[in-house]
Amino acid sequence: MDSVSTPITEADALRNLISRLAPVSPSQGLIRLGPAGDGGYLVPEDLEGIEACFSPGVGRTFGFEHDCVELGMQAFLADKSVNRPPAADAAFHFVQKYIGATTSTDFMTLDDWVATSLPQSQSDLLLQIDVEGYE
Repeated sequence: MDSVSTPITEADALRNLISRLAPVSPSQGLIRLGPAGDGGYLVPEDLEGIEACFSPGVGRTFGFEHDCVELGMQAFLADKSVNRPPAADAAFHFVQKYIGATTSTDFMTLDDWVATSLPQSQSDLLLQIDVEGYE
């Protein structure tokens, strides 16, 4: 007797993926970078050796990026919707572009952004994305 397998639908695959998602507590504990409200995030307390933070979606807040700089990281900011970061600081490297699937006049890929910003880097990097619904 032959067994016939039922093909898995996209909906079944999505339900399967969602059923496997669960929060994980890091062994290092968490610290907050950025302000207490919007623009602040809990991250694992394992930031030693991270060379830079890449942060698309600058907007008007930059507390997270400021805290990264205070910890010795470089901060690379990108946002086409603003002319410049909210504060002039030599530690912030800003490009007025969106992150996208291709590189063009208004967009750049994440790979191109990193390669252009840190062409020789082999270090750990931190990515923080807050692009208000455009994730």
